[in-house]
Amino acid sequence: MGAELEKQLFEQRRFFENILSGMKDWVRVIDQNNMVVFMNEPMKKYVGNTVGRECYRALGKTSPCEHCISNRAIFQGTSISKEEVVDGRIYSVVSSPIQGPDNSVQYAVEVFRDVTEKRAMERLLIEQNKKMKSDLDFAKQLQHKILPENKVYNDTLKVASKYIPSEILGGDVYDVIEINNYAIGMYMADVSGHGVTSSMMTMFIRQTLKNLGEKAIDPALTLQYLYHRYRELNIDDEYYITIFYGVYDKNANLFTYANAGHNCMPVLIKGDVIEEIYIEGLPICTLFEEVEYKKQQIPFEKGNKLLFYTDGISEAYHHEKGFFQNQGVCDICLENKDIEVETLIEKVIHGARNYATEEIKDDIAIMVGEIL
Repeated sequence: MGAELEKQLFEQRRFFENILSGMKDWVRVIDQNNMVVFMNEPMKKYVGNTVGRECYRALGKTSPCEHCISNRAIFQGTSISKEEVVDGRIYSVVSSPIQGPDNSVQYAVEVFRDVTEKRAMERLLIEQNKKMKSDLDFAKQLQHKILPENKVYNDTLKVASKYIPSEILGGDVYDVIEINNYAIGMYMADVSGHGVTSSMMTMFIRQTLKNLGEKAIDPALTLQYLYHRYRELNIDDEYYITIFYGVYDKNANLFTYANAGHNCMPVLIKGDVIEEIYIEGLPICTLFEEVEYKKQQIPFEKGNKLLFYTDGISEAYHHEKGFFQNQGVCDICLENKDIEVETLIEKVIHGARNYATEEIKDDIAIMVGEIL
């Protein structure tokens, strides 16, 4: 019976050793004196058989580790992990206590897992993320630099603006175009979505309209041209542009305008009169082969102000009152009709943020022009 039991124990030991030898990870057992009492075959093949020797020698060291996790695992009775470099490769090492029949801990089992490639990939991802952040920061600076300056255009139109993207890069864009010595184009556009794709679309809008030259003097034809240029890009249907574009003629004192789906109508401040400039129009998208935009005109005289904005303002949300809406913008303009354009912008932004009971998560773009 004793021989049979000894045979069973031998076979059982060989069975477990075969399991451990079939593992890719290294496995060894350490006693309280830092001596190796067992190593699986993968570890023996790589570092040599160090059973009966101090555990640290297999790692190419001449003295015990400063913070020996196996000693700590044995005396604290809990698993402890660290990383170890062996022959230039990085291993994640977990040391766990082995309890005996009397629940005492005399040994610790160490499992070494090669994480060299994983750490290299993590370093690569970190470097790529740093580069991407650097690229995004540069793109953000560029996106802000292309926005119109706060200044007087053609000696007649004072412009001030502010842009607050919800992410590093935003999808709102606006500009002032000095078409010739008497005509000034102004627009406010909003690209669906946020981030890199939307920011690239804002560059497309700006360059397309800048390159039109004298042709940009007709708002309806300008939006139609932008529509067809956009369709040539073969962009997915999920993307679209809304834009309100107008041209001020200082000789005729007229503002001619057209709209491509922009739902935030500019607010005209004319003395004590505050009104929205409303006109319909389809957004710039790929759904229709042909579009036709209408244009309208209004007198635009000395002292008049025109405020453009996007839905980051109008969709500021209050959990009881609902959206800020265009009416909220009009109310602030009425209360502050006589102040400087720069201050008016701050009042509108502050009013929307103060109204909202949650953080505004969309881009905020606002521009005001005043006839001098």
